[in-house]
Amino acid sequence: MKFLILNLLLSLIFAVDAKDCFETKTKIIFDKKSEFENIILCKKNTPDNMLYYVSKSCYQDRCEILKRAKINLVIKNYTANFGSPGFKLCDTLGGIPQIFDFQDQDKKWQTSERCFFGQKDFVEISLLTSQWKESIR
Repeated sequence: MKFLILNLLLSLIFAVDAKDCFETKTKIIFDKKSEFENIILCKKNTPDNMLYYVSKSCYQDRCEILKRAKINLVIKNYTANFGSPGFKLCDTLGGIPQIFDFQDQDKKWQTSERCFFGQKDFVEISLLTSQWKESIR
């Protein structure tokens, strides 16, 4: 009986995972060349009904950046006319910003910006901005 319940719970977890995460192809420009990679991309819906994309390692807020306590951030020239405010935020939080293209679940190409933390954790920069905007000084 315990085995059956455990299997049922695992099935539910993976069913949610399959609906919210999908394998896709990404494209970045590096050193003036297109580089393609197959990755698992997951959807993150926020309470204000916004949809963002995160790496599988950040799915369900499992990565450190989505768990990090908010502190006041002083970002020099955050709203200046040069440079992306989101890229500046990403850099201040210790990430590496990147513009990337990906295929959505309908195989249509989309362009977005993401912030990498370590080798595998990334979140869309617009998600970081929405979560940290009240902390930026």
